[in-house]
Amino acid sequence: MFPKYQRLNTKDVLFLTKKKTYFSYWFFGFFFINQYSNRNYNQISFHVSIKYDKNATARNVLKRAVIKQAETLTKKWLLAKHQKIFITLNKNKLPLLQKEFEKMEKKNIILRIQNYFTQSFTALSKHLWNSSAI
Repeated sequence: MFPKYQRLNTKDVLFLTKKKTYFSYWFFGFFFINQYSNRNYNQISFHVSIKYDKNATARNVLKRAVIKQAETLTKKWLLAKHQKIFITLNKNKLPLLQKEFEKMEKKNIILRIQNYFTQSFTALSKHLWNSSAI
């Protein structure tokens, strides 16, 4: 879990979604802006829509897996520019994700979603920083 100062609050999430600086890759969508100049860290939050699964337990499993992978990836960042990033599941690809995970075990779902997130986050980093630092 990210420390509290590295998580986005509601006000930031609303601002990011209204500003609509958006990047989508695979199953994930990223809303982002540059971090304030006086803050030398990234702020990240993640949301899983109820459209993915009405069961909160299933959504939390997915959310925790992505957050754990995001922590791992952000520890590798050595960047001059920091970002505020709000991560969501791409609602257009949601049925594909649900169909793929339908008959999988929890452990395999976690590994698969972390792999998809790594690919998406790498694409985002190339988009933002024109590098393959991750």
